[in-house]
Order: sequence, then structure tokens, then C-alpha cells
Amino acid sequence: MIGNMDEGGSMLHVISLVALGVAVVLYAAAGVLALTTGRAVPWQRGYILRPRLWGSGALAFGAGMALTQYAGTVHDLTTSDALFACSMLMLICGGILQYVGQRVGRLRK
Repeated sequence: MIGNMDEGGSMLHVISLVALGVAVVLYAAAGVLALTTGRAVPWQRGYILRPRLWGSGALAFGAGMALTQYAGTVHDLTTSDALFACSMLMLICGGILQYVGQRVGRLRK
């Protein structure tokens, strides 16, 4: 179990995993919302030019964060390294997709 006190886990570690999990779910939900409806979350509508592209980037970024969180719990070093490399690729690609989907260099309308 993650956070087992007998194996050196701490309550702070468990709390940080739960907080990161909530953030990942909310970020991925914003991506799914943008993909399915074609509209961005209300506080970002002025900045996002292509909501479906931004949503796919948010979904990839959220999946990359979740994979990074999971890669930290894997005990096999080779598998952990491969998962970490894949998660970093997903984070970078998701960030690029979000950047392309935004109104870069323009003021909010």
C-alpha cells in the first residue's frame, strides 16, 4: 500500500498523492469538456482560439501527469524509466497542443 507506515511511507506523501490526483482529474475533465462541447472553461474562453485542440492537449497533459504519478510507485527500475520517459513525452506534447490552441500574443476579447 502506498503510504504504509511500516514501509517508510508518510501521511504527507499520501496527502500529496491525493491532492495531485484531484488536480489531474480536474485538468483532464476540462480537456474532455473542451473536446466534447467545443467550448473552453469559462475563465479561459477569451484566451483559447481552438478549444478542441486545447482540450486534446489538456487531456494528454493530464494523462502525462497521471503516468508520472504512477511511474513513481513502480519498483522495477527499467519499467519506471520507460514510464517516466513516456509521461514526459505526453507532458511536452500536451503542452505544445495547448500552446497552439491558445490565442498567442493577443489580448483577451
